[in-house]
Amino acid sequence: MDTDNLANIMRTESGRQFVAEVLALCGEGCHTVSGNPIMDAYSNGRRAIADDLLHQIRLIESANELEAGLTLEYIMREEHARRLKEE
Repeated sequence: MDTDNLANIMRTESGRQFVAEVLALCGEGCHTVSGNPIMDAYSNGRRAIADDLLHQIRLIESANELEAGLTLEYIMREEHARRLKEE
């Protein structure tokens, strides 16, 4: 994945909103076991995409600390929580 393109996406509010929605669709942070091996494998695959995306975000480097990956992830999560409260 091109981290420059991902950095450009993460440096805009609408980009962070999109990434937060993709992470939610992938089941990021939700670990369930259904007892059905096929459904469990499907869920694990979705979460693996979220995990990889978060890993790539955390690799974003910048001379400006406010544009580094961990800071952008934090901002994304704060904005997402605010949007959920407003709904």
